[in-house]
Amino acid sequence: MFAKLKSFFGFTKKTNDEIALSKVDRSVSQVATNEASQTQEYGHQSLEHARELSLSFVSSLLGVRAVETEQSKAQEDLLREALDAEITGLSERSIPKLSKSALSLVSDLTSYDTPQSKILTAINEDPALAGKVISIANSPLYIASDTEIKDLDHAVTMIGLVRLKEVVLKSIMADKFELNSYYFETFGKALWEHSSEVAGNAKKIAEQSGLNGNQAYFIGLIHDLGKLIIFKKLVELHSEEGSEPHPQVFSNLLSDYSAALTRRACEVWELPIDWYQPILEFQMAEPGDLKQPESVALFLANLFAEINALFAAGEITEFELIWKLQEVGSSIEEFRELYPETN
Repeated sequence: MFAKLKSFFGFTKKTNDEIALSKVDRSVSQVATNEASQTQEYGHQSLEHARELSLSFVSSLLGVRAVETEQSKAQEDLLREALDAEITGLSERSIPKLSKSALSLVSDLTSYDTPQSKILTAINEDPALAGKVISIANSPLYIASDTEIKDLDHAVTMIGLVRLKEVVLKSIMADKFELNSYYFETFGKALWEHSSEVAGNAKKIAEQSGLNGNQAYFIGLIHDLGKLIIFKKLVELHSEEGSEPHPQVFSNLLSDYSAALTRRACEVWELPIDWYQPILEFQMAEPGDLKQPESVALFLANLFAEINALFAAGEITEFELIWKLQEVGSSIEEFRELYPETN
């Protein structure tokens, strides 16, 4: 799986023939031969295609179908003015707090060698978090009898340490952004589910390539942090305004503000630079600038999630799916490693 990615991690140079798509359907590969032969590595000469794909994905995710109207443009101007006032200088007040204990727990969860006893002790010190873990362990996914799980040790036995780390990392972040509102169910939930999907993809890709899977999972969770922050603020502003939001307004504002807020949140939380450097590179890179293996893993994880969503929604055909993968240096075989149901 991801043989080319593994080669990238060794910083070896490929010939054009070695990186050409060899397993894509013959009819597609014949059409794509010229462009494929120019692809050198993931992201090289292709990030503009990825950015176009992301815009299509956000529009699809938020249900953007209606053409912008004068009313929606006026609404966007008002919200943009309010957002500018609210996050001037990208101040800390715009960013949800992440406690020192939560950051310490995240560090332990993403480390290779943290003892299980230390992780369980930290979770037990947060009754709400421990309760969530126990609740998940009692779900039909893990328990097949009527025996109720009442303590954390038993819960970990049921779900396993690997799954425990994912559950806790996800819970720490979800607490900051899940809102009890119509808008969250309509738009925000989809944004959060996308981040969770990217996290899962990033972990699988990283582990297959010899990287820290838990760290890749966390990076995937927070890669769209700015979108979630902006969405939460937009919900608050809409609540004050009392009007129905136009999906295109959400889409435009999320795209314009999210990257800067993601970077600022990582700085405010004082995350280690190696945790969010891949996100900065992923956000700001020009063609050929994906230097770190972790950045490539995030790039692919996000790309595959977006393409899968568009394909599942009928926004792109199977031919377009294969073509878009080829445009960014990947292949249908790599995609199906993560989404076997597309076979």
